[in-house]
Amino acid sequence: MALLEVEHVNSGYGEMSILYDISIRVEAGEAVSLIGPNGAGKSTLLRTIFGLLVPTAGRVRFDHTDITGMRPPLLARRGLSYVPQVDNVFPSLTVQENLEMGAFVRHDDFSQRLEEMYGFFPNLRLKHKQRVSNLSGGERQMVAMARALMLDPQLLLLDEPSAGLAPRLVSTVFEKLAEINQSGVALLIVEQNTREALRLSHRGYVMASGQVRLEGPSNQLLENAEVGRLYLGGRR
Repeated sequence: MALLEVEHVNSGYGEMSILYDISIRVEAGEAVSLIGPNGAGKSTLLRTIFGLLVPTAGRVRFDHTDITGMRPPLLARRGLSYVPQVDNVFPSLTVQENLEMGAFVRHDDFSQRLEEMYGFFPNLRLKHKQRVSNLSGGERQMVAMARALMLDPQLLLLDEPSAGLAPRLVSTVFEKLAEINQSGVALLIVEQNTREALRLSHRGYVMASGQVRLEGPSNQLLENAEVGRLYLGGRR
């Protein structure tokens, strides 16, 4: 059984259906990308997995447990973390206060985990007393990822981690994501930077109109002519 299994899920917002019969999986330690046009339902899928939306049909299983509709704090305790595209940091708090907030459901001494995050993101150690509102966009994204990792998750959900960043910062973010995955944390990434997302990932799913239209190993998707035409600027 995979670490995460989404089985025939329908979901949406109130009367508005967005996802139709979605099935995906993420294995332990794997990096998986969700790609496709805006409005395809990728972010809705992440919110449904993390309990921010309750599916109208289907099941979500994580680490051999049915978590369908389970609330986010309980999911965080089980080893599932989520970095949304917006509102993913507390701007008025310092870097360290943000990381401490990331450990809100821990009941142990998380000082060692805090040191591990500073080792992983050395720039944050240098700025640990600065308010996050004074950091660059790339630094804020590092804070968001470090905060999510404070719970030592098995799986990290990321919604557009490179959105709005300068090209050099995009490279930095993907380098850090690769390091996170290499440390043993599984990743499920929604990302418009299709080429970089697939290069990082082991597998990918192409979504359109609320459905999975294509799936496969990332190297095969990178070589797929239709994927190249629609999402890679016509280049392989």
